[in-house]
Formats: sequence, structure tokens, C-alpha cells
Amino acid sequence: MFRQRLIGATLLAAIGIGGASAAQLAQLQPGQRPAAGSTEAELWYGMEQAEKQIRQSPSVVRDPALQAYVEGIVCKIAGPHCGELRVYVVDVPVFNASMAPNGATLVFTGALLRMRDESELAVVLGHEFAHYKARHSLEGWNSAKRTTAFLGTFGLVTWAVGVPIAGDLALIGGMSSLFKQSRDNEREADQLGFAAATAQGYDPQAGVRIWERLRREEKADRTHRDHAVFASHPQSEERIVDIRAAAASIAPGPASTNAEVYRAAMRPFQEKWLASELSRRTYDTTIQVITELQQDAPPETKALYTFYLGEAHRRRNKNDDKAKAAALYSQALAEPQPPPAAWREQGMLLRDQGDKAGALASLRRYLEIAPGADDAALIKHYAMKLESTP
Repeated sequence: MFRQRLIGATLLAAIGIGGASAAQLAQLQPGQRPAAGSTEAELWYGMEQAEKQIRQSPSVVRDPALQAYVEGIVCKIAGPHCGELRVYVVDVPVFNASMAPNGATLVFTGALLRMRDESELAVVLGHEFAHYKARHSLEGWNSAKRTTAFLGTFGLVTWAVGVPIAGDLALIGGMSSLFKQSRDNEREADQLGFAAATAQGYDPQAGVRIWERLRREEKADRTHRDHAVFASHPQSEERIVDIRAAAASIAPGPASTNAEVYRAAMRPFQEKWLASELSRRTYDTTIQVITELQQDAPPETKALYTFYLGEAHRRRNKNDDKAKAAALYSQALAEPQPPPAAWREQGMLLRDQGDKAGALASLRRYLEIAPGADDAALIKHYAMKLESTP
């Protein structure tokens, strides 16, 4: 797990400006490859070199069940193009997904954490597939070749809000944000992706739900930075209006969300992804994200989200955050299946507040249910000090 506050990168800084318009090109056909020696072949070659490195990256989540699940949705959306696409779920705690012109598809764990059901994932993947099929990535490629960013055979220009990154994480960040699109291309991808998802019976309101949540997350950011969560998918009220209008155009009828299937597929990773989200240290937006996750959570994960919401408040530590954290820890412990760490954090807060008996009870409970925890010796030491203090 890495601890950069945000990942933002681009392989070619000038991509997306100038060049021949991709709108003039016919859509990519199943099995079609670019003509040898063409600009498009050059673009594919570059992506293939990048993909070789990503394939070996330790940031790729190598879980067969999760891989099969996400691949299955990609194939459902892509239809006859399925065999041309390769999916990489990558451990990056921001919202993003991308599909390179050669079919390499990246899905960030930060996106999987924020989604609620399969229909939302289908809409996002449909949007990325639309960029791939419409060959939008050719726009700006010729102009990019004339920039210094292209020199040195795909040299990386990387940044992370003041924290430099390198290696595979830079490559993953760069590959995902390389294809920043024009508003026209984004509008076309929204339309085509929406059509691809609803053609498979997915809920037409899925796009409305997810983009409105992302807009609320953006607004929660008090620094007003252009975070990587929106770097390659610019948000606007106009865009959300368009998505709402598209959803309203679908006649009412049966629609699939597959929410329970989605939750089951993501459940084994939720705690790790929540910890990664906290590691960003963007607590205002993280509190917004986890608050909505906690409100929407089914009973079996309510305690987990409640605890991590408490953790976000504790770590931000502004105004009444400690009091909110204490209340959330207690709430988590009252829910089914609370994470063991909730006992530990409640015990440490009670210790700081001078409640020796309450702190001891909570710390002992933590040691009882998590005897092999990495910090068990330290927590045992704290408990012994409390016991020996008059």
C-alpha cells in the first residue's frame, strides 16, 4: 500500500490538444488492428510497452475471483470486442478507470470502493469502452509527438500534489490519465457507454447516482484542488444534467443493479480499501465518501464503515472530531461484526479521557479477539500500565 495523498500523472503532457479529430474515424471493429506504420500503430505500440510494465506491477490486485468478476462485466459491455481487452484492477485509492487504445483496461480500487452495485460499474466501464471503440485517443497524438514529453521514448511527466512518484505507480497513474478527452468526446462516451450498459438491462439511473456522488465528493474538498479523482473525467453540472436526461429517456421497466452480487464480490477487500482511502490524508473528502458508504451499508458491513468514519474524524482532529470519533466507535461496537480495531481505538480514547475502567475493558476485549495482532504487545503494555496505575 502506498501513501501518496493523490496520484496524478500523464505520459504525454500535450495529449488531448490539436491533431486529427477522432470523430472523423470509423469505430473500431472487432479484431481490427491499426495499419502497419500508421500513427495509430505507433500509439498502440507505446501502450503495449507500458502494459508490459503494468502487467508486472505489484500494485495489480491478483485475486482470481475479483479478476473474473470485473472481466465478466467488461465482456458483457464489450460484446464481440471482449477478447481484445485485458483487465487490470490496480490498488490506487482514487476514483478512476481507463481503457487504452490497445485494449489494456485499468480499474482503480478507489472506484470499486465508491460504487454501490454492478450497474454503476457497468456504466463506468461502458464509458471507457466507448472511448476505446470510438478511437478517441488518436486526438492530439500527433501534436504530443512534437513535445518534450514524448522524447526519450515515452518519458514520464509525473506529479502527486507535491509528492513525486515513480516507477510502476507513475506508469499506472500516467496510463489512466493519458487519455484526457475533449468535452465532445466525453459527451459521446457518456452516450455510448450509457447505451451499452442499458442494452444489457442495467439500471439507467446508475450513472446519475455515481456522478452525483462524485460531484458531492468534489464539493467536499475545501482546498478546491483538481484532484486525480476528476483528472480524466471532468465534472460539470452540464454533464450531470445530460446524464439525468438520458436516464429519464428510458421507459420505466425492469432494470438490474445486481447490488448483492457486487457487494459480495467487493466484501473481502473493503477493509483494505478503506485503510488505503484513509492513507490519502484528504480527510474532508474521505469523510464525505465514507459517510455515504456508511449510510448505504447493509447490516453486515455497517460496523466496518462506521468504524472507519470514526477513524477519519479522529485523524482529521479538528473542532469536535474526537467526540464524533468516540461516538462512532461506540456505534460501530453496537452493530453486528464490528472490526477488532474498534475496541482498541475506543480503549485508547477512554484512556485519554481518564476512564481507566472503560479503557481496560475495551483493550482487554481487543486482545481477546485479536491476540495475534501486530500491535498486541503494545496494547498489552498499555493495559498493564492502566492496571498498575492507582
